[in-house]
Amino acid sequence: MEEWQRLTLDFALRAARAVAVLAGGGLAIWFVAGPFRRMLARSRLDPSSASFLLNTGRGALMIAVVLIALDQLGVQTTSLIALLGAAGLAVGLALQGSLANFASGLLLLSFRTVRVGDWIEVGGVRGQVRDMHPFYIVLVSEDNRVVTLPNTLLTGGAVANDSALPTRRVRWTLPVSGRDDLASAKEALTARLRADPRVLAEPAPRADVEEWADDRRVLAATAWTSAANRAAVQRDLLEELGKALDEARAKNLASGGRQPPD
Repeated sequence: MEEWQRLTLDFALRAARAVAVLAGGGLAIWFVAGPFRRMLARSRLDPSSASFLLNTGRGALMIAVVLIALDQLGVQTTSLIALLGAAGLAVGLALQGSLANFASGLLLLSFRTVRVGDWIEVGGVRGQVRDMHPFYIVLVSEDNRVVTLPNTLLTGGAVANDSALPTRRVRWTLPVSGRDDLASAKEALTARLRADPRVLAEPAPRADVEEWADDRRVLAATAWTSAANRAAVQRDLLEELGKALDEARAKNLASGGRQPPD
């Protein structure tokens, strides 16, 4: 009876110490996480990287606290760690693809090749980065579809980032008749581009002959704009440039400009 009481008291003391370790460790992690989060917020770290570091550090500390608590209960943590290591190796071999995605996620966070909010094109898919996770990335396509891609796709192949640089070049191709005056057509296109406030003055808009045939010419008009305005400028100005060509053609005919014979 006395032996049973002694064992019960001993276990109760060990349990009390384990609970104290868990409570004290949890509070300590909570107190440390707040200042650490604020420090990361004031740093130049990308928000995705800061969140990853915070969650990883918190998880590692919690694992350490749990191991200390188990040691207070009398559990042989050395054997437990060895068992967990063997289990981790087996799981790692079974989940090689997932581990590769996790490693790729770390590379993306480290080198910041892609950030939340960027417009990218990878693996034939184009969209805006909405979320970055340890194993995959989430894009929202231009037609509002959610596309999930593994991180290895971004580190193992070419990625076109439309948001990496502040400016983008926009290009249109417009056919004109072989009878049209090229100088007037070029001036009409560049004047219409310069009139749009979204088009940058430098580099200046251009209009060049891209294709030459007996019955028609193809003009390539180019202009530079901010990365945020690229899609809108590309979409909005095509019709305006076509109208500018029509107006230039009509003005040339009204002024009695010489037209080559049909």
